[in-house]
Amino acid sequence: MSLSDQEVQVRVSVAPELASFREVSRGLLARGLPPERVSFEEARGPWNGRVDALLSGMEAGALPVVPRDFLELAEKVVCHREPERWALLYRVLWRLTHGERRLLEREVDRDVQRLRRMERAVRRDVRSLVIRVRFRRGSSDDAERYVAWYRPDHLVVRLAAPFLVGRFPTLRWSLFTPDASAHWDLSRLSYGAGLAWEAPPRTGATARSLGAPRFRTPREERQVCAPVMMVGDVPDTREDGDAPGFAGAAGRLLEVVLSRAGLKPTDLHVSRGPWSGGDVDAPGWREAQAFREALASEVASVRPLLMLALGHVAGQAVLGPGFRLNLNRGQFVQTPWARGAMATFAPSDVLRRTDPRERAELRIHFEADLRSAAQWLRLAGARG
Repeated sequence: MSLSDQEVQVRVSVAPELASFREVSRGLLARGLPPERVSFEEARGPWNGRVDALLSGMEAGALPVVPRDFLELAEKVVCHREPERWALLYRVLWRLTHGERRLLEREVDRDVQRLRRMERAVRRDVRSLVIRVRFRRGSSDDAERYVAWYRPDHLVVRLAAPFLVGRFPTLRWSLFTPDASAHWDLSRLSYGAGLAWEAPPRTGATARSLGAPRFRTPREERQVCAPVMMVGDVPDTREDGDAPGFAGAAGRLLEVVLSRAGLKPTDLHVSRGPWSGGDVDAPGWREAQAFREALASEVASVRPLLMLALGHVAGQAVLGPGFRLNLNRGQFVQTPWARGAMATFAPSDVLRRTDPRERAELRIHFEADLRSAAQWLRLAGARG
């Protein structure tokens, strides 16, 4: 390496994809460039397989083997929006390949801690997208297609799309975000450009005929009002034309119980928690507190008469850390968010019981709580 090579700061471009970072870092390692001599800039648009001319033509045999756990970590971190992630990833990679082979096991290391935090943030964002995204039915090119628009915190479309294929394998769908889009045609998953908030999806037809989501302006959001804000472990929602409803076995149970109680889905504003579906082990007050913080601005927009929490975590978020589902469900309490609040079982709580007698008992309590909610709501409406 020449003297000029040792002194010059190297600037390289990398796309927000693992394949791009692997090629760039491969070239940097092959040239023996330490992290302090490298500046990263993020490329715009999808990666086309090309790397900087400075890094091309390197022999793979001269490179050290990269630990698999680092690649798994990097796969998540490259999707984070933090601009410094590239320098951090390369610094950790350099250390791993220059004498600190077990670096990722040192949880007290600051670089490792930062990478782990980014990884957790991306995992949460993928989970939130998969849980919260809502597809609407429409048609395009003489074929039925479902369309959704979602704004994730990070660049997670490529991570989340395979989960959506597993969840909706028999539906043709398109997911749009501001940064990228994903499209499933029943046989192939493809990716495309993003879509801004102001521009609803159009594919040879009007956005309305495609069933594209209707988004409110900030002024319209302030004018939203619903009698009941249902939060927590709420089943997936579906839409058939303009008729809202709930999906799956838990959704069918909820619709039946709501109907018997005299509550209509159109009277509800639904805010599902990131732990919906009952697949989180023993969620507690920390999760409930995070849920509560996320709910605050949404409650201010909806201005409900009644907050109806489904499940243990939502009950703690709305009613406080002292809430216990088996002891406090069905009780109406005062809250600064609404005229009243009540927590009860989630439909998944009922369906999860394998003993028929126990399941029947929980369903009786669940129906009784929702009837009480409907009665409270009628009295509150009568009082104005």
